[in-house]
Amino acid sequence: MSLIGKLSKKWRAGLRRLRLGQQFKHQYNCHPDFDLIRDDTHCTLLWQQQPLARIPFSHILSKSMQGPCWIVASGPSLAEVDLHKIATYPTISLNCAIKKFVDSGLTPTHTIIVDHRVFERQWECVTAAIHSGANCFFSFEGLSIIAERAPELLQQGNIYLIESATRKYGIARWSIKQCLQQFQQDPDIALAEDLLPYCRAIGFSHNLQKGVFAGKTVATWAVQLAFGLGYRAIYIVGMDLGGTGKAHFYADKNNPAPDFLRYYEPHIRGCFELARQASEKTGVKLYNLSLNSALPAAIIPKIAFTEALQQINEETSSLK
Repeated sequence: MSLIGKLSKKWRAGLRRLRLGQQFKHQYNCHPDFDLIRDDTHCTLLWQQQPLARIPFSHILSKSMQGPCWIVASGPSLAEVDLHKIATYPTISLNCAIKKFVDSGLTPTHTIIVDHRVFERQWECVTAAIHSGANCFFSFEGLSIIAERAPELLQQGNIYLIESATRKYGIARWSIKQCLQQFQQDPDIALAEDLLPYCRAIGFSHNLQKGVFAGKTVATWAVQLAFGLGYRAIYIVGMDLGGTGKAHFYADKNNPAPDFLRYYEPHIRGCFELARQASEKTGVKLYNLSLNSALPAAIIPKIAFTEALQQINEETSSLK
């Protein structure tokens, strides 16, 4: 893009932000030419006011899955994991963990990317996820970037829109008071009683149609997604959250990892404590297989990779 083109885009984005105002601040990162029209099960993406693609919401897959599921995060401990050992099970690849699948010659069942920075700076992870054929759960910010850079990818038929419970495109963001009024009476939503001022980011959703809570890490999105899809046992690998002092399982000096320890308190801790409570309430098993993770076992139980495999094999044998 030329310098004039970049300045024009920046100027238009600034005008759009003024027009949107604070209640629609969550849409600031979307391209000025992007728009989205909602219906009950799908959304129509527009570019320059012209229909571009029809994308289903994540909730159309609610309770369509069963059995165990492996969530594969991109922490440094993933380098030690042999994905071939879980190749026969459903998997959810987080952000650039898709690189591990590609290098292993495997395809995840699902992928999830919600951070606009991954779409902007690690585009190869986005295209790899789409071309893998996995169900791709993307944020509306991500869809905006795809519409700008490679709109033909939106016709692949494997992309779904997953949304935050409090930051939905085209809907004004609720105040804290409005969130409390709505969520505290909703049986599908759990809030942390000691963290109510953070109710726009910290919570747990049992209903994908109502959206999920962000918690400052894609891992919290993925856990709520796995619950919503219907999996009954969830095993998380590569979720170190800064516990090893390293960035990713792959070397990428141009794209440093987020400072998870900075966001641990209260966002990550709060969301995973609610995830544990959801596990206890529903009987869905939830384990963290990163033994050096910054997330303590008191919040999400930790087991070894081999123990998880044994647990699944024993449960499968008991059903025969």
